[in-house]
Amino acid sequence: MYHRVDDCPTSTALASNYVSPSRFADQLDAFLEWGYTPIEFDDWIAHRTRGAVLPPRPLIVTFDDGYTCFDLNAWPMLRARGIRPCVFLVAGEIGGTNSWEVEGQRTPLLSANRIRALREEGVRFGAHGVRHVPLARVPPSDARLELTRSRSLLEDVVGEPMRVFAYPYSNQNASVRRLAREAGYHLAVRGKGRLNWTGTDPHGLRRILMNDRMTVRRLRRTLARLRWLRVG
Repeated sequence: MYHRVDDCPTSTALASNYVSPSRFADQLDAFLEWGYTPIEFDDWIAHRTRGAVLPPRPLIVTFDDGYTCFDLNAWPMLRARGIRPCVFLVAGEIGGTNSWEVEGQRTPLLSANRIRALREEGVRFGAHGVRHVPLARVPPSDARLELTRSRSLLEDVVGEPMRVFAYPYSNQNASVRRLAREAGYHLAVRGKGRLNWTGTDPHGLRRILMNDRMTVRRLRRTLARLRWLRVG
């Protein structure tokens, strides 16, 4: 679970959302060295619905919000390593800025034209709401609209079905997960810093937040603690 791959401004209140390009490269290389196999959400959907076999240690790399630094810094490194990530877009802010961040710096977001070009290059996209609001803290009718409207808006931009949703701020509950399912999403993801298993709720998939504090050594310890990577 990434947000920005860029050098962190000294004045930002959101340092945990940044990972430097050099650290990002180290993290990707570590995953591949340890035997992780990059997959896409469609592979996970096929696994859940049709019993398709996943490779050992499957890995999905995701980005929230759709900052332009993904295009400039992250995508070249991912592409060189054969990793196709999923970028979750805020449908009401395409080509704009991160207006939902009251304390953070205004940062440009990907334009519709660049999103379509990236799709042709192999990047996958999912929905992240219309206005980036915490869905469990708004009326159910508003949450339902965020889910359905973002899906339709982004399908027009990307030109393909939106199958996956990322809960803004990882804010969700059982009612919101039900709304995501009713809105037509096959999967939905949050944070929580844990791994997923075959029995994990498909509308409550977990992700591990990656930032500049996640050194290779710390990443190895994190995965070992989650009993996925054998150490020693």
